[in-house]
Amino acid sequence: MPTDRAETTLTGKKFAARGSAKSHARGHAPRAHSPASENPAWLFFRRWAANPVSIASITPSAPSLGRLMARHVRREADEIVVEYGGGTGAITKALLDSGIPASRLFVIERDKELHAYMTAKFPGVTVLLGDVKDVRTLLPPQWVGKVGTIVCGIPMILIPTEAQRLIMDEAYAVMPRGRRFLAFTYSFRSPCGARRWA
Repeated sequence: MPTDRAETTLTGKKFAARGSAKSHARGHAPRAHSPASENPAWLFFRRWAANPVSIASITPSAPSLGRLMARHVRREADEIVVEYGGGTGAITKALLDSGIPASRLFVIERDKELHAYMTAKFPGVTVLLGDVKDVRTLLPPQWVGKVGTIVCGIPMILIPTEAQRLIMDEAYAVMPRGRRFLAFTYSFRSPCGARRWA
C-alpha cells in the first residue's frame, strides 16, 4: 500500500530530565511516575537507541500514516483488530479514532518499556507483551480465527526470510480467509517481497 513518509521530528524539542537531585521542599515525596506521562517521542528515541534493529525508526509514525492505515482496516462485528508493534501508540490512536472499540483492539509489543507505556496510555486496549510470531498463543482462545485485520508496524524489511514466513503463517492462522494483513514500509520495495502466503 502507499507509504506515508511523514515523520514526527525531535528538532527543537526540549526534554525535562527526570529524577533530578533537587531536594523536595517541606518533606513532600516526589510524585509517582506514570509510564503514560513520558514524552512519547523521547521514549521512542530511547528505545530505538537501545535496539535500533528492532525499532528501525528513530521517531514514532506520523498521525497521517495512522489515519491511512485505519482507513483500510476491515472488521466484522464479531471480529477484532490486532496491531503488531504498538510503539508509542500513534497508529493505535488512529485505529481508536476511526471507530474501532477499545475492547476489540489488541496490540502486541515485545519491548517492556513500550508495553508499560501503551498499557498506561490506552487502558481499554488489550496490550500483550510478547513476540508477534506467538500471536496464536498470545491472543485469548476465543479470538483465534476472529481477527479481521492485522496492522503491522514492525520492520518486516529487516527480518530474515524464514522469520518473515513464520510471522505470516501465524498471522493467517488467526484470520479467516479473505481478511487483511496491512503493513507499511519506508523502503521502495515490499517488506515481504513477491512471495505468497495462503
